[in-house]
Amino acid sequence: MSHPEQETADERAIPAAAWKRALPYLGTLFIFALIFWRIPIAQVGAALRRVPAFRFFGLFMPFCVFYWMIDSLCLTWVVRRFNAPLRFRDLSAIRASMYIPALVNTGLGQGGVAWYLHRKAHIPFLGALSSILFIALLEVYQLFMFSTAGVLLYLPSTPMQARIVAPLRVVYVIAWAALAAVIFIFAQARRNEHLRTRVARSRFGAIAATFLAARPRDYAIVIAIKAPGFLASLVVQYFALAMYGIAIPIFKLALFLPLVYLAAALPVTVAHLGTSQAAWLLFFSGSGSGATILAYSLAAHFMFMFCNALIGLTFLPRASRDLAGLESRRRASRLTASS
Repeated sequence: MSHPEQETADERAIPAAAWKRALPYLGTLFIFALIFWRIPIAQVGAALRRVPAFRFFGLFMPFCVFYWMIDSLCLTWVVRRFNAPLRFRDLSAIRASMYIPALVNTGLGQGGVAWYLHRKAHIPFLGALSSILFIALLEVYQLFMFSTAGVLLYLPSTPMQARIVAPLRVVYVIAWAALAAVIFIFAQARRNEHLRTRVARSRFGAIAATFLAARPRDYAIVIAIKAPGFLASLVVQYFALAMYGIAIPIFKLALFLPLVYLAAALPVTVAHLGTSQAAWLLFFSGSGSGATILAYSLAAHFMFMFCNALIGLTFLPRASRDLAGLESRRRASRLTASS
C-alpha cells in the first residue's frame, strides 16, 4: 500500500522532470525567436534556396568519413590505454552507429558507447563512461586550444562583440587554470596513496578512474589525435563558404570557428541548433548579410548531421549484430553456469 506522502512526491517529480526535458526545446525556440526578430525569415528562406546542396554533400561527406575515422582512432587509443585491448574494428562500428542518437542528445551517444564497452569487454560501465568523458573533455579543450589566440588577440569590431569577447577572455583563463588544476590534483593522487584511496572511494571514484590513471602526456596525445579533425573541418568550412559566395579569410575562420563549435556544444538546445547560428552571426556578420550567414550556418549544420546519419545507418546493422551476438553469448554463459 502506497503512502500519501510518496504519491505526492511522485506527482511533483513528474512535472519537474517534464519541465527539465522541455528546457532545451524552449532554449532553441528562444534563440531562434531572437534571431528572426532581427533577420526577416523570408530573406533567410530565399538564401537557403541558393544552397548548392549536391556540392555541399560532395564536400562534407568525405570530411565526415575522415572525422569518424579520427573519432574511432581516438576512442581505440583511449580504451586500449585505460580499459581493454580492443581493436579499431571492434569500436569503429559502434562509434559510427552512436552518431544517430548523438544528433539529438550527445549524452545518449556517449552513454551508448560506454554501454557497448561494458558488454563487449566486461569493463565496469562507470569505468567505460570515465574514458568517454575523458575524450569529451579534451574535445572541448582542443577547441579552446585553437581559439585561445583569437580570444586573446582579437579586436572587436562591434559593441556586441566587445561585450562578448571581454568576459570570454576571463572564461578562457579560468578554463585553462581548471584543466591545470585537474591534471595537478590527479597527479598528486597518483603519488599519494591516502589521496588516491580517498578519490577512488568517493562518490565519483568510478567516474574519475581514467582521469586518475591519465598522465599529462595522455592529455596531449588525445588532443593530438583529435586535432586533424578540426583542421579538416576548417578546410571544409572555408571551401563550403566560398561555394556559397561568402569570403572569410582563413586566419579569421581559424580563430573563431572553434568558438562556433564551442557554442554548438553547449547543452542548452536541441540538436546543437540555435547557439551555433548565433555564434556564426556574432563573429562573421561582417562577411555577408545576416540572412546569408544564417542560411549558410543552417545548411552546413544539417548537411553535417545528414552525412553523420548516413555513416551511422551504414554501420548500424553491423553494430546491432555485434550487440546481438554479445547478448546471445551472455545468455549461453548464464545457462551453462546454472546447469
